[in-house]
Amino acid sequence: MPTALSNAVVGQYYSAKIEIEKVTLIDGLYFDTSIPTNSGLSVDLNAGGVPYSDHTIEIKGTPTRSGTYHIVLEGITRDAHGGNIHFRKEYDLVVVK
Repeated sequence: MPTALSNAVVGQYYSAKIEIEKVTLIDGLYFDTSIPTNSGLSVDLNAGGVPYSDHTIEIKGTPTRSGTYHIVLEGITRDAHGGNIHFRKEYDLVVVK
């Protein structure tokens, strides 16, 4: 959740959380983003509540420039039959002027 991120606006505070289903992750969560360190935005990889704190990612801050940034979350969980379920979620965060 969510299925898409709302747009951010340069110079205005932005906050969005991406939550993964509360299941056991095998080998943790893979996270990658093209958000540059000097964008005014930061990413908190452990923004959820215990014991699933690593299931929630929060993007927040005041963007300093416009652009489109890509975010990828990927991992593996167990299904009810003991097998593995691979998931991959991709988001685009659009920052407008």
